[in-house]
Amino acid sequence: MVVDRIEVYLDGASEPLAVLKEPPYRLNLDTRKIPDGEHVLRVVTHFRGGGQEVREIPFTVNNYPDVMVLGLDERGEVAGTLELRLAVGEPELPVEPVRFNPIWYVVASVVVLGGIWAYFALSPATEKVVTELAPPAQEAQAPKEGGSQATASVDPALMEKGKSIYQANCAACHGANGQGMPPVMPALAGNANLKDAQMILSVVKNGRGAMPPVGAGFSEEELKAVATYIRNSFGNNFGPVE
Repeated sequence: MVVDRIEVYLDGASEPLAVLKEPPYRLNLDTRKIPDGEHVLRVVTHFRGGGQEVREIPFTVNNYPDVMVLGLDERGEVAGTLELRLAVGEPELPVEPVRFNPIWYVVASVVVLGGIWAYFALSPATEKVVTELAPPAQEAQAPKEGGSQATASVDPALMEKGKSIYQANCAACHGANGQGMPPVMPALAGNANLKDAQMILSVVKNGRGAMPPVGAGFSEEELKAVATYIRNSFGNNFGPVE
């Protein structure tokens, strides 16, 4: 799934510390502006088309310098005069183990997203869905002669609207040229299964396999527009959606 934005919250705050919209997702967290003690960093990842993932990371802030005493062991037995050496930490430097490093979150996100991609790529269920939605390349049928009449009956304004919706919501996975990302996201170019208009409307609105319900919030006109565009682009020529 495509990440739309990442919101980072501190403790129970309603307003995020930062909203990250473009990779690389990086955040500079100055612990000197946070009270010492226990805190929770909440990272909310929003996916394009709906859905989110929440991760909470508890951590402790301790910016006060530690005092280390040398020459006296805890609960040690002593006698006579003792010479103690005191070492004080640098107050400007927060304790390193509790500093939040956003790079690790990015790395973890890449690993998690990669794992999700691998799961769907290797899943037998996904292979079944891809088989149903996209036949092998050699079976994809080119438009028949006379098919230009079907394209001529398509409303140009509806096609333009569908193109805009496709580029904003679909092109990230299916490609601007409809080539897709097999086996997870099937190719739309030359896909004979797109003849079934109701199948397209259902998949766009409700999702299927690895595809999320990107069109769950679309109006009927928007669904009709994007379905019409898909059926009549990338070498497809199946006419408008009624």
